[in-house]
Amino acid sequence: MNRPISPRAALLLAALACGGTGNVQAIEVTRKQDGVTLHYSDAREALPEAMRERIIATFFSAYLPQRRDFHSQAPSQTAIRIDPAYDGIAFVGEKDKAATITINPGWLHTHPGDTDLVTHEAMHIVQGYPEYANERVPGWLVEGIADYARDRYGSDNAAAGWALPIAVKQGQHFDTGYRVTGAFLKWSEAAHPGLVKMLDGALRSGRYTPAAWQQHTGQTLPALWNSYAEERAAPP
Repeated sequence: MNRPISPRAALLLAALACGGTGNVQAIEVTRKQDGVTLHYSDAREALPEAMRERIIATFFSAYLPQRRDFHSQAPSQTAIRIDPAYDGIAFVGEKDKAATITINPGWLHTHPGDTDLVTHEAMHIVQGYPEYANERVPGWLVEGIADYARDRYGSDNAAAGWALPIAVKQGQHFDTGYRVTGAFLKWSEAAHPGLVKMLDGALRSGRYTPAAWQQHTGQTLPALWNSYAEERAAPP
């Protein structure tokens, strides 16, 4: 995700959420469910308890079925780190040997309904692809699968006003990424069950090529997109 707010704004919002800069304490929470351990940390107490509990609940609600459905060997040691100094929205990395989602609390202060951003990032942990943004692992497909997963496993996307588009606009293509690609994947999966899981496995193993689409659906990727775009064309 790449819709940043300034670090200064994020810090100010965090301070306001805490009632000022005093009485700030580090929050450390560990939860375990179905063989997965989640470590939640918020060094500046930037998010209130109710938001923290929503984030943790959303993570388990998404990650456990994503892991079961796509990659049962995905990490069992996971973490969520709240970082007011980060000026993006959220990203996945590794910290202290745990797959870690870092979240900008400023984003959640201005978009309090968007806790399903965790669902998108949880899918990135499940994906765990060895590369990113090249021919073997195209970035548009990585992000499209993550938004497909947000739609499929999200707890309350409506609270964020978030949904996959139902129409294709002029200039959009299968490699637009994120929600545009996610909607295309949802449509394609309905017509060709197992497609998304096949693509995910191919990306993880380094076997992905555009030919995989034709092998599974009988149509080339451009032809499949054209069928989708014709059916979902936005009114002029």
